[in-house]
Amino acid sequence: MSAGQRWLLLSYKVRVKRLRSTFLLLACSVSLGIVGCADEEPIPEPVDIAVEFGSGTVIIESAADTFTMGVDVAESATQRARGLMQRASMDPDSGMIFLFPNEQGADESFWMYNTLIPLSIAFLGGDGRIGSIREMEPCTSPYPQWCIYYEAGVPFHSALEANAGYFEARGVEVGDRVSLSRD
Repeated sequence: MSAGQRWLLLSYKVRVKRLRSTFLLLACSVSLGIVGCADEEPIPEPVDIAVEFGSGTVIIESAADTFTMGVDVAESATQRARGLMQRASMDPDSGMIFLFPNEQGADESFWMYNTLIPLSIAFLGGDGRIGSIREMEPCTSPYPQWCIYYEAGVPFHSALEANAGYFEARGVEVGDRVSLSRD
């Protein structure tokens, strides 16, 4: 076999492999009911490094009432990345507030990969006013890329997570104000 023939054969094998990968990706994307694809490997779990959080108290002022919630404070990139992952439960009047150094865009999102409990999230503007509220379900897929992303829909400086239904049950709505005092 000549050098030119070997190059053509190698080039053909590379194209077939790329085509197969593209087809597999397309097939996986189109199959909505499938959690993963046969050739797809789950992303390994990160090494469980203990993440310490600060604590504080959040006061939510709605039109009808004022509510107090104990929170963990996630302000470093590591803390925000860990969030409420792997927690099996959360006290009824507790949550986590995520603080960002800069305003986040309306298209920024949260996901529920490795999060075991359903949550409500309120996205807060720089003035502490709630800009949007979303309900989030745990993602049971071992593939993080298959988890739903919950977009804020509004620019935000912080986000407050609570047990699912917390805001609705208390009549907390868009426009209500949230303030944080640290312990």
